[in-house]
Amino acid sequence: MPNPRAYCSYCGRLSKRCACHEAGSNLQRFLERGGRSYAPCIRDAPYKRGVPPQVKSAERRHLQKKYKIWYAALAESNGECCANCGETKDLVLDHVLPIAKGGSSRLDNLQLLCTTCNRIKGKLAIDCRRATHRE
Repeated sequence: MPNPRAYCSYCGRLSKRCACHEAGSNLQRFLERGGRSYAPCIRDAPYKRGVPPQVKSAERRHLQKKYKIWYAALAESNGECCANCGETKDLVLDHVLPIAKGGSSRLDNLQLLCTTCNRIKGKLAIDCRRATHRE
């Protein structure tokens, strides 16, 4: 019997209220764009909720200060392409665990995504870095 307090690892909702498995969901669109399929992933605790605006602002300021350095570091280590679909144009830094869910602006929480993938991903917590350079 599934745990009634299980949470979706992608969106952070209770798994029984999660819509990530439905066709046409943001997660499905994001994964299809990267040539991957949906695999349910469950957490036993929710993501941090109610991150104060002061924390969000501080994290964004920290990212802005280090943006060029971190972009160059990620481009060098993972290649200058989208970690999801491989696109090489219009790349931006993306938080693997979004600031809104308690993520931080540190190099180990960032990945390069194209603007389209970043827009589709939104506040989902998806790590595409290990899928980089798939052939």
